[in-house]
Amino acid sequence: MINNKLQMIDDQKEIESLLARRIGLDPTSTGPHVIGVAVRRRMADLGLRDVSEYAAMASGSESEQQALIEEVVVPESWFFRDDRPFRWLSDRVREGWVGRPGRPAFRALSIPCAGGQEPYSIAIALLDAGLPARRFWVDAVDVSARSLEMARRGVYSANAFRGEGEWRRHFRPHARGFELDPAIRSTVQFVQGNALDPKLLAGSDPYDVVFCRNLLIYLDRPSRARVLSTLDRLVADDGVLFLGHADRIDEPDQAPRFVPTGESGCFCHRRATHLNVPPAPLSIPMLAGRMLPEPPPLRMLPVSEPAAPSPPSPPRSPMDEAAELANLGRYDEAIAACERQIHRKGPDAAVYYLMGMIRQAAGDRRAAEDCFHKTLYLDPRHDEALLALALLADRRGDQTAAAGYRRRLSGVSRP
Repeated sequence: MINNKLQMIDDQKEIESLLARRIGLDPTSTGPHVIGVAVRRRMADLGLRDVSEYAAMASGSESEQQALIEEVVVPESWFFRDDRPFRWLSDRVREGWVGRPGRPAFRALSIPCAGGQEPYSIAIALLDAGLPARRFWVDAVDVSARSLEMARRGVYSANAFRGEGEWRRHFRPHARGFELDPAIRSTVQFVQGNALDPKLLAGSDPYDVVFCRNLLIYLDRPSRARVLSTLDRLVADDGVLFLGHADRIDEPDQAPRFVPTGESGCFCHRRATHLNVPPAPLSIPMLAGRMLPEPPPLRMLPVSEPAAPSPPSPPRSPMDEAAELANLGRYDEAIAACERQIHRKGPDAAVYYLMGMIRQAAGDRRAAEDCFHKTLYLDPRHDEALLALALLADRRGDQTAAAGYRRRLSGVSRP
């Protein structure tokens, strides 16, 4: 009996090592139960009963490794998820591209792209900002062939739609849910690839914006370093990188490649020129990657015409302050800002959700889960909190709870 258990542990470790080599997966980020369920599904499909036999087969078969990856990868997403980055993107494009027809096409990348919700959201945001399709390029990369097949079809169930927005007009009813306008589907190029591959998109021009959200949190430290090296090559010198709320950049042995911009709630990063020197603010005008010339000298006003004082900047909301502190990695201060807001205004679902995301980013999953439960107590239909709890339940191996949260997620409104 003991020998059998030891063998099962060895087999599990061998499979976990295989997934770490192929996609950089840190098994502690998902919990061993998720990997175990994926293995049992593959064994059932193959008619196998011995885990050792399956581990040996998977080790020698690239196709089986890919099939296992398809079972492990979680492709859950929805359109305009965490919409602040998309609002930032629209403003950036209006300022820097729409009014400058001679500027090269805007280039965007979504990696990983899951079922296409994020890259299509990028394309819709660009079109709705006034940038014609001929003036932008969107690439989308994912390791999952199954997800890419879904993305190319462009047909989604109601679960892919949260909140309201003009962007819903781009979908039409379909027998299986809702279909995205084919003209928008044609603006996105899907590629199967691995962010760990140093040759990924080799020869491609760098991108003005890269969305790489909710990937780093699932990777072990060496794999995070490899992915950041790939991103360093793919992000343009004056481009930006969007990470997820819980993603972390930890490069203790070298100068950081990317540093937060401080854009409130966006988790937006720019390239670091050298250690501890922040990048230029995003509000500085740019032209073809260069700073605009110095403005002409100001006309001096007569003494009798004192210049009117500039209007004061609108005060930041406490939640903007908390999000900015979290974006900078100052998690304790961000939590304190949230708690002050609750003390002043009383319990609020949005505040507790932000606290949960900050706790999760800081690595305190138990406290994060408590915050998400408080969010749902105040707002039982809070989609982001439901998904966060489903993923946390997956990681601790509670499939019953995870399934319950996902059933609640399915009860959303249609476009």
